[in-house]
Amino acid sequence: MTRLPLYLATVSVGLFAGFCFCYAVAITRGLAHLDDQAYVTAMRRLNEAVPSVPFFLVFGGSLLLPLVAFAFSSPRHPTWATWLVGAAAVCCVAAFAISVAGNVPLNGRLAAAVTRDAADFHRARQTFEHTWNVLHLFRTLLSGLALVLLVGACLTHPRQHSPTATAASAEAPTAPRAA
Repeated sequence: MTRLPLYLATVSVGLFAGFCFCYAVAITRGLAHLDDQAYVTAMRRLNEAVPSVPFFLVFGGSLLLPLVAFAFSSPRHPTWATWLVGAAAVCCVAAFAISVAGNVPLNGRLAAAVTRDAADFHRARQTFEHTWNVLHLFRTLLSGLALVLLVGACLTHPRQHSPTATAASAEAPTAPRAA
């Protein structure tokens, strides 16, 4: 298994998992204390601010890089690292699917919701908040699990030695052990 794709996947998934974790434990908890109008307005502003080049690099990388790492992991001769990377890739695909099929459409509906009075703001929040938070919790758990699996793959990944280094180390005398 080539290490660079694995390391890049681990960093990208770590960044996305961290983003999701911070959102879950800080932002959504803070927003929960707002009144309906403030909540809807704040979520709309966050949903406008999040889509940016750095976010899309991390978001896209957290999908693509684990798949690339798996492709480089010798799936024909799997090791524990191969299985861990494969499982992480499945988690990343699921987290991406939840985002694209669940959270993003909800964000769009919240942006488009007509909010002229308190009842409109309440209705917009009621049709958004719980479902969005549940979906976000699942993608947070999946991305966190993917990160743990990728770190496990990094730790179990066999060191790759050149044939000459392996032969040289096999011929090197070992030092006697102290009693």
